Amino acid sequence: MLRSFSRPVSAAAMAALFVGGSTSFAEQQPQMKDLNDSLCKDVVRSSGEDRVIALALAHGYRLGKKNTTKYDPEELGQISDKFIEYCLDHPNEKALASFEKIAN
Repeated sequence: MLRSFSRPVSAAAMAALFVGGSTSFAEQQPQMKDLNDSLCKDVVRSSGEDRVIALALAHGYRLGKKNTTKYDPEELGQISDKFIEYCLDHPNEKALASFEKIAN
């Protein structure tokens, strides 16, 4: 009995999230960014979630170019560390080009 009740409740909760979320998203103007526009100093100066997103996006871009979905988390961490160190020394270089140089 509990299982049959939880599905409609879950579906209703998800629908409410999407409906509620869609109106708030409609009110906000999207902020489009281009990977090629970011400089190393932009990534280094970012913190918390913004830096995590930038690094995840760069790793995903690299994996996509390699036409693979397989990855080694330890290797990705090492690449991220090398990239941040490189960017500290070369703040005005393009971030994506620098990432690709380090990751390959």
